[in-house]
Amino acid sequence: MRMVGDIKCYHCGHISGQVEGTRADRLVIHTFKPRPGYQGPLPQKGQRLRCERCQGPVYLEDLRPVPDELPSVLLPTSGKRSRSSRTKAA
Repeated sequence: MRMVGDIKCYHCGHISGQVEGTRADRLVIHTFKPRPGYQGPLPQKGQRLRCERCQGPVYLEDLRPVPDELPSVLLPTSGKRSRSSRTKAA
């Protein structure tokens, strides 16, 4: 199962991006996905990830599973919906 978590700063609370991986693997920097509009330096192999805003230390928050695909029950089968017949109460 795939897991995703937010990279959040201890000092200012800013979320710089997300780390994605599987439950069995270690979550490592090469799976870092910057947030839209990220302007900080991208971490290189062996470097510690820092906050893009204040360069403070970061931690992983809100680790949650990500479904691989939507269940077929939620996907529409056709563009047309059937209408149920309704009777008027007298």
